[in-house]
Amino acid sequence: MADIIFVKRKVAAVLIHRRKLISYRRNQLPYGMIIVSSFKLKYNKESDIFTVVSLLTNCCPLCSGSVYHRDNKTRYLKNANGDRCRFSLRRMLCELCKTLHTEIPEIIQPYKHYDSETIQSVLDGNKEAKACVADDSTIRRWKKSFAEAEPDITRRATSVLKQESKKAVPVKITILTILYFKGMYENWLASIMRLLINNGHKLCTRFAFLRPHPSDKINLRFNTKPKEAKNAEAIKDNQQS
Repeated sequence: MADIIFVKRKVAAVLIHRRKLISYRRNQLPYGMIIVSSFKLKYNKESDIFTVVSLLTNCCPLCSGSVYHRDNKTRYLKNANGDRCRFSLRRMLCELCKTLHTEIPEIIQPYKHYDSETIQSVLDGNKEAKACVADDSTIRRWKKSFAEAEPDITRRATSVLKQESKKAVPVKITILTILYFKGMYENWLASIMRLLINNGHKLCTRFAFLRPHPSDKINLRFNTKPKEAKNAEAIKDNQQS
């Protein structure tokens, strides 16, 4: 009897905790990020932290509204040698849509522990990548996730370039957007991430973006076909059998 009462109390405590967590997430501000290319770093020796100061006035990537400084958050970053640095990033609140954006310098790859230059050298297969102290499993995950997300990134970058130029993008650029950025910029990974994120595309943890492109028949985030395609194939198989 005592065991049953203990289990009931444990279940009740878990349910109460879940309700509190759900209510907290509902009241939480929507989040986003802004990647800045023009910035300066201020180093504080006492606290051993770099403060990122943007040199440009940014706006909200979602609604183009004005943003103001709300607070700061701490972010850790590793380089190819494994040295870890601490950054203080500003969080900017949009006055219109009330989205809380983290202001990130382009040297930081969103949702990654290592800097953008180190990850780019691994994706390019440079000699510098051999000196990277990251685990082999981490390096394989970077390459695999970027290879899966590259078609989606290509289409999104092409659509953004079309909107910015308001002209038809040449066929070569449409097909080889990643190669186009590699030829135009030394830090092509940071440049293409800045282009997409600052134009309202939300990034997930594995180089994949939310809301896949409508022309994409494959769900790149999970690397599986949509349910509608699966149902259609199942119907065809039943008809043939």
